[in-house]
Amino acid sequence: MELGTLLFLLLIVACPLMMVWMMRGHGGHASRGAGHGHMHGADDETSGSLDELRSRRAELDAEIAQLEPSETETKTPAAV
Repeated sequence: MELGTLLFLLLIVACPLMMVWMMRGHGGHASRGAGHGHMHGADDETSGSLDELRSRRAELDAEIAQLEPSETETKTPAAV
């Protein structure tokens, strides 16, 4: 086998192996908060963060409702 062919085959095999190694997060050292790393227990983490986000959204909706003037307050009579 020629050296060029051997290097080409090595490149073809190395690319998928590198992709698998990178997607696995280099042994689990990737940040899980950014959606990287292993997928073990992802459902638990996702449901916990979704509950937190829903709770925070409800708090923000209530705060917005308090801060926004009601529609009757914002309507001014037309100048005659």
